[in-house]
Amino acid sequence: MDIEANGKRARASSSSSLTGGDRLSSLPDCLIHHIMSFMKARQVVQTCVLSTRWKHLWRSVPCLDIDVEEFETTGSNPPREAWGKFEDFTDHLLIPNNISIALLDTFCLHVSGMYKSYRGQHATRWIRHGIKYSTRAPGMQRQGLSSSSWHLRKLYLSNLYLDDNFTEHVSSGCQNLEDLELKGCYCRTFHEISSHSLKNIILKDCEFSKLSAITSPALKSLVIESDGYSRIPSLLVITAPAVAYLLLDVTASNFYGGVSFEEMPSLGKASIHLRCLVRIQ
Repeated sequence: MDIEANGKRARASSSSSLTGGDRLSSLPDCLIHHIMSFMKARQVVQTCVLSTRWKHLWRSVPCLDIDVEEFETTGSNPPREAWGKFEDFTDHLLIPNNISIALLDTFCLHVSGMYKSYRGQHATRWIRHGIKYSTRAPGMQRQGLSSSSWHLRKLYLSNLYLDDNFTEHVSSGCQNLEDLELKGCYCRTFHEISSHSLKNIILKDCEFSKLSAITSPALKSLVIESDGYSRIPSLLVITAPAVAYLLLDVTASNFYGGVSFEEMPSLGKASIHLRCLVRIQ
């Protein structure tokens, strides 16, 4: 994978000679990975040039945060150019011999609103490939890794196109997934969000038109916020008997088929805010 890190090796060597050794590299892998969890994905990959010890550390990072804003530059860099770099980077990063989504603990993929016209179906494809081609270690490809081998617990996506295959992957391929957060995502082909493991779901300003059910027996927290783009004509049935916190902040036109809540004996706090859109002529 091409890394734009000219001069990094020289600076690292110079710094090491001044401090009497590379103290950071002497830290255990788990601590270095913890430090990497606070960095964006492009920065994490660029650490491979620091020293021989760091060459493959990024491949086993437990938390991965990919953000298109990392590829923006000051000046006249058009969105198409930044998106092209972002897409190429992510395509190469998530191939079998680099990073496996299945073995991550947390996966974040962020696209700002200005890139909505470029977002296509990339997120679903990347996650689908993660299920089909997963690895236990760099260089060891295992096609069809079983869903029980997936470690992924937290998944955060923003401003991405997601088709109905995505919900199937969440239901059948991510059986350890506990947190799902979708913000500004295009989800118009979603029919159902179903999981036996999810504990927290946040759906904020997403576009739905066919969603008819949210089902999760382990769910503890459910947040649905909408700015008015969704138009769901059918009844939305929410089955979450263990939910303790519910926030529903939507406009009346979002769910004009209605919302049905199955029994929630564990509910401790609920906030329902129904807004009405008023047209001014």
